[in-house]
Amino acid sequence: MFYTSEAISSDKELGKSIALITDGRFSGASTGPVIGHCSPEAVDGGPIALVEEGDLIEIDVEERKLNIIGIAGERKTVEEVEAILDERRKSWKPREPKYKKGVLRLFSEHAVSPMKGAYLE
Repeated sequence: MFYTSEAISSDKELGKSIALITDGRFSGASTGPVIGHCSPEAVDGGPIALVEEGDLIEIDVEERKLNIIGIAGERKTVEEVEAILDERRKSWKPREPKYKKGVLRLFSEHAVSPMKGAYLE
């Protein structure tokens, strides 16, 4: 199940039992495991874009990794997960650009991921 950061910060018990993964600010929701300012790889169709409700996600804090380890609440092998994600990727479509003109359009078209240095191409 997916929650907004506002829902997590307003429900103290919920914040203790789930992790927050965001490419933005935390809005005060930082009581449980929190992963912030992650690269927005979902825009490029990466694994985060393909996550569905019920998928099992493993967070390895020391290795700084997120892994999808199960589908529909059931643990799967790496190969099984990859096969399912490959199928999901076939029907995945990127979102329409939010900004169609002006400086924000130029920025969104030319900004490079923070993982690569957050510069403009």
